[in-house]
Amino acid sequence: MAEISLYLFGKPEWELDLDKAEPEEFRRLGDSLRERLYRAAEITETLEKSGWERSGALYDIYFYKKVKREDAERELKALGIKEDEIYLLEEEEEEE
Repeated sequence: MAEISLYLFGKPEWELDLDKAEPEEFRRLGDSLRERLYRAAEITETLEKSGWERSGALYDIYFYKKVKREDAERELKALGIKEDEIYLLEEEEEEE
């Protein structure tokens, strides 16, 4: 089984220095979050159309599919999902 983590956003202090941030930094972060979430929506649509299932987490969406890691890597590339947009987790060993 292959599993993908798609990061959405984290705590505000992870994104910028709240004590020192200038107002323009908040605007830039807002623009960045919008772009990130719109791309997350595109990736979600693409993966679900390709048979991936999902579950929500605290800061991520997890997708999973019963395929080998190598097949998942090829599929993601064919779907136009870049390696730096997601995190492909290590495949767990199946017990016999």
